Amino acid sequence: MYKDIERLLMLSRNGDEKSKETLLFRLNPLIISSIKRYYNRIDQYDDLIQEGYEIVLLCIDNYDENRGVHFLGYVKLKLKYHYLDKHKEKQCISLNQTVKDDDTEIIDLIEGKDKYPIDIVIEREDSRLLIESFNALSLRQKEVLVEYYINKLSIGEIADKLGISYRTVVNTKTNGINKLKNIMVK
Repeated sequence: MYKDIERLLMLSRNGDEKSKETLLFRLNPLIISSIKRYYNRIDQYDDLIQEGYEIVLLCIDNYDENRGVHFLGYVKLKLKYHYLDKHKEKQCISLNQTVKDDDTEIIDLIEGKDKYPIDIVIEREDSRLLIESFNALSLRQKEVLVEYYINKLSIGEIADKLGISYRTVVNTKTNGINKLKNIMVK
């Protein structure tokens, strides 16, 4: 077999087109096995086989018998690296491509960082309601709640800062929260 391939190679290099065709036909199983082993994409077999033929034709032109490698080994390596390199190629797919058998598109599966419009509206409404409710509190209740929840002061620190008793701060805070709850629940 090697001698026959070598004979076809010599004839091909001398311009015999029939020998090139015969050589490509004989190397077709090698091309197909390389595709299956290194880049098995059934949907692209026709294109991959054509690329394999191109590689073999390039090998016919570039083969150097003085390097001590058989032509088949040279072709086999060229095909291997060609099909392995195919994995590096970027594949463009549409975000509207359906996934599996259901009609779900890829775009539907991507989770964004942005909030849904309805969540933004609800958040704004909650903020507006909280501000209106907060404005309904007494000045002292506002002061205590701001110092406790915003400024992160303890009840004792608030009592010292405002010059009122510890118990008064606790009662003012509790009454303010209850008033907020009552207004916001309505």
